[in-house]
Amino acid sequence: MKVNNFNFSKKKRLLTSLDFDFVFKNPNKIYSKYFIILSRKNKIKYSRIGIIISKKKIYKTCNRNRIKRIIREYFRLNQHLLCILDYIIIISNKKIINLNNLNFKNYLENIWKIYKICLE
Repeated sequence: MKVNNFNFSKKKRLLTSLDFDFVFKNPNKIYSKYFIILSRKNKIKYSRIGIIISKKKIYKTCNRNRIKRIIREYFRLNQHLLCILDYIIIISNKKIINLNNLNFKNYLENIWKIYKICLE
C-alpha cells in the first residue's frame, strides 16, 4: 500500500521568475468566476503551484493570506490526485473574499474537477 506524502515543501512551489515564465510561455488555461488557472507539463515527477494575488484586487493583506492559505492547503491535501503539472492560480475577482472558508474549499474542489476533465 502506497503512503501519500502530504507535505508542501519548497520544491512543490513555483518560486522563481523562471518557474513562472515557463508556465506563462505556453499554458493550458481555464477561467472561472474568481480566478484563472494556468498550467503546463513539467519535466519533474511532481506538481508545483504558484499563486498570484494583486493588491489591486484584494486590498487587505489578511484576506490575501487567507486565500493563499486555503489554496495551498487544498493543493497539499490533493496533490496526489492532480495531474503532474506546474500550476499558476491568478485571482481575478475581488468578490472571492466574500466566500467563507468552507464555500471556498468547495469551489476549489469543483474547479479542479472541471480542470481535470478539460485536460483529458
